[in-house]
Amino acid sequence: MNTLPAQVAHEDICLAVHGLLELPAISPMSTKLLGVIGDDSVSIHQLADIIRQDASLDARIIGLANSAYFGQREPITSVEDAIFKALGLRLTQNLALSIALSGPFGSHTQCASFDVYGFWLKAVLTANLTQSFCELLQEEHRTNRDTAYLAGLLHEFGLLPLVYLFPEQMNLLFASSDTRHENLCETLRKELETDQHQVGAWLATNWRLPAVIIDVIAHHADPGYEGEHMLLVLLVRFCSGWAIQYMETGAWDRLPEGTETLLDYTGLDRAQILKILKQQHAKSGALESMANALAES
Repeated sequence: MNTLPAQVAHEDICLAVHGLLELPAISPMSTKLLGVIGDDSVSIHQLADIIRQDASLDARIIGLANSAYFGQREPITSVEDAIFKALGLRLTQNLALSIALSGPFGSHTQCASFDVYGFWLKAVLTANLTQSFCELLQEEHRTNRDTAYLAGLLHEFGLLPLVYLFPEQMNLLFASSDTRHENLCETLRKELETDQHQVGAWLATNWRLPAVIIDVIAHHADPGYEGEHMLLVLLVRFCSGWAIQYMETGAWDRLPEGTETLLDYTGLDRAQILKILKQQHAKSGALESMANALAES
């Protein structure tokens, strides 16, 4: 395998990600959207007014509403209609925030091997599945379904700043036949002495994302995590693992590593899990159209 240049030192990565070198500051739009996440008093019109301040974000929200996932018979032409007729208030907040946070890392990269569509497809599959499982949980294990969706969307967010900061090195890594989803974290640790989880958590902390989102980004790949947000971390770990397998094999009924831990912790059984996975498989085409809309620059 081609290794990354030795001059990419761990200290350089830390400095860059902490905003001391080339990392973009959080955008004003992201700050505004973070301010309304979870605010029950925000109206559709207020959210639409925020989104309309960014023409690109406005167009992408409308594009998402017109994707096959939402099955609209008539074209959606305004952000108000996108919220009211298709997406709903909470989903629009989560999608708009995810797009806004990823915006600084989009068109500036020169990393041809980075699969932007694959990145968003994994995010969408994980987010949708995590939210679906939330609805099955008993009261003592209940977690907010909208928070769960956002955690799923952002769980691998740390890949974006790595691609932005080190496009040539990451291009070599993604182009290697030895680099697959399941060993990406290990490869990054070997080559950069860090990984997308640590980098994503650094960035999310600096940008003051909610603590639960930071924990999911930092720990969803860590089987030893037993912190405050263990339930959501377990759910995202399971759903992310399933998404990787599904994208590579197309098999919806293969349970990923760590399934027993999730079953023991939540009280869910295999039949319930397989039912949700089958439902997810049935709408895979619509989820792919959603990922396509998110991947558009």
